Amino acid sequence: MSNGGLHLLRIALAASAATWLATPAAAQESTGDETIGVTDIVVTAQKREENLQDTPISMVALSSETLEEKGIGSLSDLFTGAVPSIRIAPFVGRVSAVSIGMRGLVPVDATQVSRDPTVGIYIDSVYLGRVSGLGMELADIERIEVLRGPQGTLFGRNTIGGAISVVSKRPTGEASVDVKAGIGNYRGRSLAAHVNLPEAAGLSVKVDGVFEGRDGLVKNPLGGDALDYGEIKRYGFKISVLGRLAENLSLLYAYDLSRDKSTGYYHYITASDQSPAVTPSFITLDTGRVRTGRFGFPVFRNPQEAKGHSITAEWDVSDALTIRSISAWRNLDSTQLDTDEGSNTTWGPNRRFGRLSYANVKQSQFSQEVQLVGDVGELKFVLGAYYFKEKGQDEAIVYSLGTLNSTLTGVNFFPEPSPDDGASRLPDRAALVDVKSKALFGQATWSPEALRGLHITAGARYTDDHKDGRLLFIAGVDPNLTFVFDSSRIDPMATIAYDFSEDINAYVKWSRAYRAGGANTRSVILRTFGEEELTAWEAGMKADLFDRRLRVNVAAYMSRLSNQQVDFLNPAFISNTETVNAPEKRKIKGVEADITLVPVRGLSLSANYVYTDAPPTPVRNIFTGEIEQTSSAFTPKHAASLSADYVFPAFSFGQLRAYVGLDTAGNYIPNGTVDVKADKALLLNGRLTLGDIDLGGGTLEVALWGKNLTNATYNLFDFRIPRRTTATLYNEPRTYGLEARVRF
Repeated sequence: MSNGGLHLLRIALAASAATWLATPAAAQESTGDETIGVTDIVVTAQKREENLQDTPISMVALSSETLEEKGIGSLSDLFTGAVPSIRIAPFVGRVSAVSIGMRGLVPVDATQVSRDPTVGIYIDSVYLGRVSGLGMELADIERIEVLRGPQGTLFGRNTIGGAISVVSKRPTGEASVDVKAGIGNYRGRSLAAHVNLPEAAGLSVKVDGVFEGRDGLVKNPLGGDALDYGEIKRYGFKISVLGRLAENLSLLYAYDLSRDKSTGYYHYITASDQSPAVTPSFITLDTGRVRTGRFGFPVFRNPQEAKGHSITAEWDVSDALTIRSISAWRNLDSTQLDTDEGSNTTWGPNRRFGRLSYANVKQSQFSQEVQLVGDVGELKFVLGAYYFKEKGQDEAIVYSLGTLNSTLTGVNFFPEPSPDDGASRLPDRAALVDVKSKALFGQATWSPEALRGLHITAGARYTDDHKDGRLLFIAGVDPNLTFVFDSSRIDPMATIAYDFSEDINAYVKWSRAYRAGGANTRSVILRTFGEEELTAWEAGMKADLFDRRLRVNVAAYMSRLSNQQVDFLNPAFISNTETVNAPEKRKIKGVEADITLVPVRGLSLSANYVYTDAPPTPVRNIFTGEIEQTSSAFTPKHAASLSADYVFPAFSFGQLRAYVGLDTAGNYIPNGTVDVKADKALLLNGRLTLGDIDLGGGTLEVALWGKNLTNATYNLFDFRIPRRTTATLYNEPRTYGLEARVRF
């Protein structure tokens, strides 16, 4: 083991002790059975089923029960910081496009079809190429695996921060019905149904349907049938068919469709550089959330649709070898219709007012992965090949809803939205991109019998990327601008792990991954940029102690980012941004600790703590020529999630369970346009469930839940336009509700 690896391991052990002494522990697992202690968690982070404790990766696995307790039904529910490793926030005002990052690597603008994320999102082993549409509801989830740090060998490109793998429940082949319905404040309502049909002719069928609706968080004073801000309307379904073609051969087909017709966020104006003489009489600086908007504006739905087919085939050739094929086709159509309520415009008598931003992303993708998973003697291995093809198109138009009147006391609305330049040169911008990526990968773990407890893993991935595209329009004119990005590279990894006992192990890992380059379609010259590369050292320890009543998993890492992709906003034209690769290397380090304590039967306490040291990088602004400090967006230095779960002794009429969770994070820079840090966050959540109520052939469960019980307010996102204003999005207010669930 190298000196650097030993140093990291010492840091990890010290951080584990410090975290344990400083914070109460909270629960990852339930403890309602006859045993007292933490339970095993099966994960597939290395393309095979294995115990989380035996997997030499810093990761968190959230079971379906934990997701329900935390109120996570879609990736956008992670805004609250329920998983402190994941830093997630909406992109400006877009409802269904989210920025997702880990370990200080958070892309602020990954909505363009020519750009890629830093964290790979996988649903049932299928990579999702676009961040648009990720706010939609997920189907029946078995677990979510959060893999921290670069995952370039087994998961590939665009995983320099980590990967999130969502695993859905498969058809069981046994007849069952699971229906859950709920109501909440803001006229919230939800419905989820999961039906398994009995196996017939070797086929097992499962049907899932979900719906979530809610009235707006901020009322629109426009009146009439006007929509409010923050309304939710999401629904979708999934059908899965599992065929047992032979005893050792299975075929799983799945089709899913989800739609989102939610309205946009309300933009609070928290700072202004504009003169009081031109400030409309109905605009005052906001110091906290409001229930009614400052003025009546048309509010629009933001229609999103995501759908796809997948076929997963598994052939157990022998006890030692499994061949797996994953084929998937997906389509996305995501539209943004976001109004600014006056926050992004220059004020003055008779000036245009009420910016409406229209943006549409259409994308289709096909992916094919083949895996050979083997276990021969002292060697476990995974070999594979991967192909990904994507075609994407986006366009954007900026409209105005009206003009301020001459006295700055009201707005004269146009009969219909008008292009900002008053002409018909539309669209403002549009781009078309094609992507092809091919990869070969392999990873093997050698566990020599002569050195029992030692595990040496090595792997590498060869990737060949090609991306080309062109700007179709700038202000309605074809600019004849094209770009090409090509990359062929090898990303290796190596791990040394050692089992000190059956319940304690440690590891040191070195790995490399990259984020693809491309072009900025918000650029007026279609500026291209190169790939980012991240190399990282990681050392960790996983231990089940005191007869498995205490679980301590801790990891420390040091990473170096080369050719960081940095965005600059044109102060003269806010729709224009340029992206360059920073010449300076960036160093990021941190500690991650996950602790679970089961002191007595029924009680489980858990703490997840993340420390991230991501100092800013000096980069020359291409517009001003000045050196600026570029910080990681949405990245607090300290973040934690604490929770307590208690299963009461069973009553004659059912089982009572209580959950309390506390999510907290320090302040952070919201994005590259501001240097004022966002507020610290502290959210209290809870759930009280009475289950196992006998219905005679089925069971009933009733739950009372609440999120942000103290109604804390903090700025989730800030967007500053020089010489204009700072627009702020706040976190969601207190929400609560009642759910009933029946199972047969």
